[in-house]
Amino acid sequence: MSAVELVPILNKHRPFVFLASLGLALLYAEEAWAAFIFWSHRSFTEGVVFTAMIAGVAFCGLLFSFLFPPTLVSHTWDHPRPWGVFIDVTTWSAGITVVFSLIEYILLLFLVQFDFTASYNLLRDVYVYTLFSLIFFHGLLLYVRYMHYLYSMPDFVQPIKVISASVALGAAMLLGGGFLFLLDLYHFENAPAAIQPMMGLHIYARALYAFTLGLAAFVWHVRWIADH
Repeated sequence: MSAVELVPILNKHRPFVFLASLGLALLYAEEAWAAFIFWSHRSFTEGVVFTAMIAGVAFCGLLFSFLFPPTLVSHTWDHPRPWGVFIDVTTWSAGITVVFSLIEYILLLFLVQFDFTASYNLLRDVYVYTLFSLIFFHGLLLYVRYMHYLYSMPDFVQPIKVISASVALGAAMLLGGGFLFLLDLYHFENAPAAIQPMMGLHIYARALYAFTLGLAAFVWHVRWIADH
C-alpha cells in the first residue's frame, strides 16, 4: 500500500481531533488562570485577555498539529511498510506540538511578567502537558490509525498483542497520573497557608480534569478497537 493510499485512514477520526484539541486547550486555560491568580500582578482584564489568548493559541496549535501533517503525504514518501508513513506523520505532529508548547510557555511568562518562581513551575507544567498531549492523544491516534490499517489485513492482527498494548497504555496512564498528583500534593502541603485554599482548588480541579480527559481518550481508543 502506497503512502497516498493511507491518506483516507489519516483523515479519519476528525471528531476526536477536534475534541482533543478543545480539551487540551481548556487545560492550558486553567493553567493560565492559576498562573494569573498566584503570580501575576496584571489587572483582571489583562488576566482574562491572556487566558483567552493562551487557550486560543493552544486550541489552534493542537488542531493544526493533528490536521496539517496528513496533508504532507505524497508519492515521494517511499516507505517499505505503512508503519513508516504513520510514524512520519506523527513525528510532524509531535514537532508542531512542541513548538506550540514553547509558544504557550512564552505567553505564560508574559502573563506572570517573568516571575522567577512562576517560570520554573510553569516550565514543569507545560512540559507535563506536552508529554500528555503526545502520549495520550497523538500516541493513541497513531495506534488507532495503525490498527485501522491492520484490520484491513486480518492475518496481521494478533489479539493478544492488541490487548497487551492497551493494558500497558492504561497502566502508564494510572502510574504517571498518580505520581504527578502525589508531587502536586507535596507542593500543596509545603505552600504558605495563605494560598493553600486556592492552590488546593487548582490542584484537585486540574488533576480530576486531566484524568477525565486522559480516560476519555483511552476509552475512545478501546471502543474503536473493540468495534473492529
